[in-house]
Amino acid sequence: MMDTDSFGSAIISGEIPTNTMIKGVGVSVGIGIGQVVLMERLVADTCPCRILSPEEIPDEVARFEAAVETAENRLRTIRSSIESGHPLDDHSYILDAHIMLLRDKMLYEGTRQSIEKGSQNAEWALSEIMAKITAAFDSIDDDYLKERARDVHFVGDRVLRILLGVSSEKKMHQLPPNSILVSHDLSPADTAQLKKESVLAIATDVGGKTSHSAIMSRSLKIPAVTGLEKVSRLVQTGDTIIVDGSTGLVIINPDAEMIFRYRQRQELLRNYHQSLLAYGRLPAVTRDGARTIRVLANIELVDEVDIAVAHGCEGIGLFRTEYLFIGRPDLPTEEEQFGAYKAVLSLNKPYPVTIRTLDIGGDKIASSLNLPRETNPAMGLRAIRLCLNIKDVFKTQLRAILRAACYGHCRLLIPMISCITEVHATKSILEEVKQELSNEGIPHGGDIDFGILVEVPSAVAIADLLAREVDFLSIGTNDLIQYSLAIDRMNEHVNYLYDTLHPAVLRLIRQVVNAGQAYGVNVGMCGEMAGDPINIPILVGLGIDELSMNALSIPIVKKLIRSISYEDCLELTHQAFQMQSAQGIHDFLEKWIFDRFPGDYFLSQQ
Repeated sequence: MMDTDSFGSAIISGEIPTNTMIKGVGVSVGIGIGQVVLMERLVADTCPCRILSPEEIPDEVARFEAAVETAENRLRTIRSSIESGHPLDDHSYILDAHIMLLRDKMLYEGTRQSIEKGSQNAEWALSEIMAKITAAFDSIDDDYLKERARDVHFVGDRVLRILLGVSSEKKMHQLPPNSILVSHDLSPADTAQLKKESVLAIATDVGGKTSHSAIMSRSLKIPAVTGLEKVSRLVQTGDTIIVDGSTGLVIINPDAEMIFRYRQRQELLRNYHQSLLAYGRLPAVTRDGARTIRVLANIELVDEVDIAVAHGCEGIGLFRTEYLFIGRPDLPTEEEQFGAYKAVLSLNKPYPVTIRTLDIGGDKIASSLNLPRETNPAMGLRAIRLCLNIKDVFKTQLRAILRAACYGHCRLLIPMISCITEVHATKSILEEVKQELSNEGIPHGGDIDFGILVEVPSAVAIADLLAREVDFLSIGTNDLIQYSLAIDRMNEHVNYLYDTLHPAVLRLIRQVVNAGQAYGVNVGMCGEMAGDPINIPILVGLGIDELSMNALSIPIVKKLIRSISYEDCLELTHQAFQMQSAQGIHDFLEKWIFDRFPGDYFLSQQ
């Protein structure tokens, strides 16, 4: 890998050494080898600042409004170009959302007010508002919500380009063959114009797995790596580059030997992933037949169901509902929510769908709620705490879920439970909603499974008490690890301490599983830990009943479970619990898997 000093020197000299490797986040699997087409950077940080005279203000407001209208028309043109049957047909709603965001209260009205009251020119006013929105979202420890801030930034940037007279039409559909698209960032509108036959891969400085562009790249089956920080400053159009969307690795200026190796790896991966799909159709039963684990998928968008089913999911273990509430000036209606929940339940019959109720802070949904601003949202009014505080909003979501429950096997999952009182309060509201629906003569699923997310230490401590109150428990390892180890995984100074195999984490999981078994309650896991093959043997040994993960991980997880015996997993777990460090446990599990499945281990790391 290139160190920081070499990075800086390379940028200054313009000379990139052969086989320069930089690491990012792989968001769409596969390998692309081709020539760079470099796209221009965003322009929000280069806007001129000018103080307006009172006479200029009305014309400047009109200029801003005209730019928004032009941006809207251009987005509608791109939206209409996505024909029925196109791989992105199911994702066209993303562009619809961007069209709506152009009139977002914070963005649109905020910019108008800055022009009128601050006497600022439109470009400067808009760039300042965009900076404020980004800063507000950056303080949140939630990748998904941070990506929604980027959506606001994309539409703002489109308006900025129009105001500055910079072309926003990059003619993505006219890229030459064998292109590797490199950019500081890539908007969904840009991604929607890509032609798979021309673009072999995508590499960007910023972005993550939950970005809309990443989701669209996966649908187009274009390998993509984001979070590369400076790749757009290191390459020029025409440079040869390798993008490995499986590992998040990008190789600049590869030599002939490196290209040959990656050509071979391309073929290996193609054959390997094709062979894995067969395992997705099989049950996850241990080799000795002693344990069967239900393997489910995590989704946040209705159109992800098809991918999950194709990869062998046995239901949805986590349906995040936040996307219905984010990036809009109003709250979603009951009918809108009902339609989304009904669609997912219908598509997954007869398998279960676990719908998680709203799991965000109040400052990230409609501003009309007038909720207080918090200095530490991660430990404040969020998830079930927020829902119990805004009872009408919560009841609307529960009504939609209960109505949709008529169309499949529905399970209700309540996030961030920290005490029995919250469980009782939630159940009381749920019964109230059921009674209201019955009184109104509206069909609904009255007997849906009720479960909670175990993701704070207090919930683990009283897991035995909670198990008596619910139909199932689901361990959310992402937050549980952060809250238990006092680690912000987004903080570069301490995120090295974030480890799923920390002895404390494993003991917390064991305590929850033991409580579930004592009261006959199924225990599942829906955090990122569930989809990492290295964790599977110890999770089987601990007695987890269900694992829910990114759909792409399902086939390899099923294959691994079918290849190991429950007895071996019990012995492995016993040995791991004798170890004192996360690194020691990691090395032990890595060797254990590699010794038994060297081919699978090697390829799953590619």
